[in-house]
Amino acid sequence: MKKKYVLFALMCSSSAIFAQQNSLSRYQEEMVEDAVSPEELKSIQSINRVKAAGDTLFYEDFSNGFTANGWTSFDAGLNNFNWLYTTQAPGGQYASNVPAIQSTTGSNGFASLPSSFYNTPTPVAGWVNMDALLTSGPIAINPTGNVLVRWQQSQRFCCSSSTARLELSVSSDGLNWVAFDARFGRGANTAVFENAEINISSVAANQDTIYLRWYQGETRNYYWMIDDIAILEGPGNQLEITEVFTTFGTDQYEGFYAQVPVGQTKPLSFGATVRNTGGFDATNIDLEVNVTNAQLGQLFNDSSSNTLIIPALLDDTFNITNAYTNTDGMGTYAGTLTARSDSTSGDPARENYTINWTITDSVFAKDYDNAGGSIGPGSYVGGDNDGSRIGTKYNLSAGHLVGSLSYYITNTSDNVGVEIKSSIWGFDTTQASLNDMVNVPGIKAQNPIPYIIQQADLGTWITIPMLPIVSLPAGMYVAVIEQSAGNANNQELRIGRATDIEELQPYGNNFSSMVYANDATPAWGNIFAQPMIRLNLYMPTGLNENVKAFESSIVPNPSNGLFTIRLNKQTAISSIQVYNLIGKQLRTLSIGEVTQQIDMNLAGLDKGVYFVQINSKGRRVVEKVVIR
Repeated sequence: MKKKYVLFALMCSSSAIFAQQNSLSRYQEEMVEDAVSPEELKSIQSINRVKAAGDTLFYEDFSNGFTANGWTSFDAGLNNFNWLYTTQAPGGQYASNVPAIQSTTGSNGFASLPSSFYNTPTPVAGWVNMDALLTSGPIAINPTGNVLVRWQQSQRFCCSSSTARLELSVSSDGLNWVAFDARFGRGANTAVFENAEINISSVAANQDTIYLRWYQGETRNYYWMIDDIAILEGPGNQLEITEVFTTFGTDQYEGFYAQVPVGQTKPLSFGATVRNTGGFDATNIDLEVNVTNAQLGQLFNDSSSNTLIIPALLDDTFNITNAYTNTDGMGTYAGTLTARSDSTSGDPARENYTINWTITDSVFAKDYDNAGGSIGPGSYVGGDNDGSRIGTKYNLSAGHLVGSLSYYITNTSDNVGVEIKSSIWGFDTTQASLNDMVNVPGIKAQNPIPYIIQQADLGTWITIPMLPIVSLPAGMYVAVIEQSAGNANNQELRIGRATDIEELQPYGNNFSSMVYANDATPAWGNIFAQPMIRLNLYMPTGLNENVKAFESSIVPNPSNGLFTIRLNKQTAISSIQVYNLIGKQLRTLSIGEVTQQIDMNLAGLDKGVYFVQINSKGRRVVEKVVIR
């Protein structure tokens, strides 16, 4: 469904790229570290499809087991690893905490392929791949030109996305089958519960009888549960945005930021793939973007050039003509993309896709603070050795002091006791190889003191300061976390993986993250996965990033924590934040009024130096205060 997955697969021949087909071959270690815990289940993705217009042509909730519609289960591998009709959780050594599917009618039964259960205990000869099919009998439907299949599924597979097959196949005669990807492009070891949908018109359009088949092959563990299958008549007119691509700036390595400091903003470009999922040809299509802010309203509007026609079930790529440049200061922004044509879609919501980002005072981030999975250097061959690193790229458009790096430590016991180091490396795009791009400029900033991950760090962000704080000129850098010790004790670094932002990052050669596998031939490699690593600029240097719209003073200073902020004139103050010396935000106060004096109580903070940032209409003033 996504063109760029094809491009990524073609690019994997490069020796500089760690693709999953080359790297996720440590089956045993990978499954042990990714066994689902109750805490991880809280972060499982949910993908919800909006219901399309049209009649229901067929429905199956398995209330009568596999008998009502002639369902048959067959293990082509002859291991008796069959799909089951059940109401029970899948079980097994790598799915012991996974619940039964929470589908609409799950209480009356569903179809389940308990892969981990079938491989428990581990067979003497090693794990056995699934080769299991669940096939319907003939399904009679009213012929129509646009046919959809919708079902609910809970799914996780191991171990390589390049070989694993989880498919819905469709046939109009029970003999010839067309397969559709039921993973929707997901990689290995990602747990999901979703309302899935596939347009099967290429096989089922204008047919009065069809057959459905769910197949899992070349994957050894975890589970797949399905329920509440519906065949529906799809709309005649329907556009859908199936893929979005956007980037700050023009550097091919930059990528998309969920958060970017106000002094580091660059023009933001938009594009998307638009698919005609309707039964009729779509005409006169373009892509529009509207950039808005909740307080300021619409800030930017532009559109792409027109495409005269997109035939049914085909797609095209559109790029917005101009880029949006932020001149509106800090705050949260939304860019809504809309696919437009001459016809009204059956489901207008599918024509829209909204991207959110925040202009901050000091934080660079390529995540939405949502760990949809976990990742570490040990996710790749050789990366479980001490000295292996994982990092993500950030581009400073202007020189700045850098105060710290932040990491989201996932809630897994493998992390406890792992020793880590933090560093910032240069990234020289003029070099010929990826290793030289990183190694030639080398380390630009670091904290030379190792940090040992504690139990209290699990499921939280930790911030490691740069010692000393360093001034970096404009340019590209890699924010890096290294597992410096722990492998000998079977410990392994696992940080959050921002799966919900990966689809916004550029593909092909334009990777935004990388791994260093410290094995027999240590090397850097580009990766598709997005680790949750943030780069924090040092607060005090931001004083002149915006022309001061007002003057301020704080009295008494020093004090015991009770301060009064005095402004030189009546000023509309939106908010106030308090930061420590490494740029970590400690307090925030929403004001939202015109005032000339504000009292603050910081008595609960430790003695020391802090920075108070006063925000007004995208402008800011930072004052230093001392608590004694």
